[in-house]
Amino acid sequence: MVLQVICSGRNIDEEVLAELMRGNNSEEVILAATPEVLSAAYARISRDPRPVDELRADARTEVEKSRKSTENIVFSMGHHSVAEHAVLNFDLMGLSRLAVEALEQHRLCSYTEKSQRYITLKGDYVVPEEIKGKPAEKEFRNLIENVQNKFYFDNLEALEQWHTQAPETEVLLQRMKIVPENKQFKTREAYEARKKATIEGWAKEDARYALSMATEAQLGFTANARNLEHVIRNFKYHNLAEVRELGAKLYASAREVIPSLIILADKKDFAKTQKATLNEEFLRLAWVDRLTANIVVLNQSDSPPKERKLLTKANEVDKEVISALIIGRGSMPLTKAYHIYDNMHPETRVNYVKKCLEHLSEYDTLSREFEMGEFTFDLVVSSSCYAQLKRHRMCTQLPGAYDLQLGVTVPSSIKGIGREKEFLEVMNKSAALYENVGGGHGIVAADYCLTNAHRRSVITKMNLRELYHFSRLREDAHAQWEIRELANAMCDEARKVAPVTTMLLGGKDEFAGIRSTMYGGPK
Repeated sequence: MVLQVICSGRNIDEEVLAELMRGNNSEEVILAATPEVLSAAYARISRDPRPVDELRADARTEVEKSRKSTENIVFSMGHHSVAEHAVLNFDLMGLSRLAVEALEQHRLCSYTEKSQRYITLKGDYVVPEEIKGKPAEKEFRNLIENVQNKFYFDNLEALEQWHTQAPETEVLLQRMKIVPENKQFKTREAYEARKKATIEGWAKEDARYALSMATEAQLGFTANARNLEHVIRNFKYHNLAEVRELGAKLYASAREVIPSLIILADKKDFAKTQKATLNEEFLRLAWVDRLTANIVVLNQSDSPPKERKLLTKANEVDKEVISALIIGRGSMPLTKAYHIYDNMHPETRVNYVKKCLEHLSEYDTLSREFEMGEFTFDLVVSSSCYAQLKRHRMCTQLPGAYDLQLGVTVPSSIKGIGREKEFLEVMNKSAALYENVGGGHGIVAADYCLTNAHRRSVITKMNLRELYHFSRLREDAHAQWEIRELANAMCDEARKVAPVTTMLLGGKDEFAGIRSTMYGGPK
């Protein structure tokens, strides 16, 4: 499928929407059906004494004037937050999983992908421009169609049978409450159908470890104008042609709807409207790569062997969080709160935190005081696991390049059905073409040859509040097995350095038991 970017939705003024619903399709109403009406109205709030609804009325009756006003306020005066009031939705189709990774690094946008757990793939994939028409194209197509995809389809049934019979399956189903006595299932047939669908999903998840990162994806993408422009500008100099094409199509689509809010994304338009030049050299980042390479070469011989630790750094989490809780919403100096903490008996600290969390449920978000505790993790994850890790966008994630030296992740089910040797052959053939295309030598397009099993390092920094959220979702039985194992390991490390404030870490399915252990009562 050709890469498609379809603007599927926008936010518009309620009065304009009402006119459209009444069948008023006049040129004036159609022109006013743009998010710029809201941005223009809200841009004037701070300096115009009129009520907000009057500002909206003015903005929708003089759209072209509103657009010029918005350009001036957002770009000349620098009030970029005004652009956040305009929101666009996009259907993205025919995009590779590798390009999706580039898109979803933008943390303040929203994404919903078709899930490979619930949908059986058809084998569609992207042939990148960097490989099209080159000698490697034939090898690339053969690798995906006759090696990677073939393994996926050939082993789905066997993997489903393995999961059906595996001892841990019943344990997970119990934790997920997929049991006959669950009143959610009105009939035995409903229970059996859910159980079968769940096991089929596990099989698909494991089989996809053999699939290429060129595999096509589809997703819904939502962004406000400010963040959308940030995405477009970043993509202008991306090292993958597919991502550059995505940026260009997003730009063309957005300019049709909100021309006054997508200015920085085009250097010529910005210079024309603002009488200024825009230096985008920093977006290329090539100089950073060169400097880094030189530093590494100069210092390589003096470097000790790399020691990889899961938890590389944490502040005094218990002290920082408990001290912040002591301050609460008061005006006590932080130094005084530290002093109080230092003089608290260890048991008093435990009892204090237990009291603070007494009414916490598995669905509650912890208070911001828990953001004071920070952890830095040095993770090594497969592409499949990273696809889920990257969804936790508000924490800091610095993904490294895919690295053959980090090996691959082999699902235990693939070992269980006796296909590990064949699986590793798929990995070896993928790695061979990766190197032939130029992987490891700055040719990022070679990553299309790799699979969901190939690994990368991701430096991840989370505060304790984020870690609790991560734990609730990813230590839960519903989570995919690799990220569940990763979350278990990360939370175990956190518990070692902050035993008091991490007492209620755990998946949603485990929360009742953890709470019972802390406070007593039924599990």
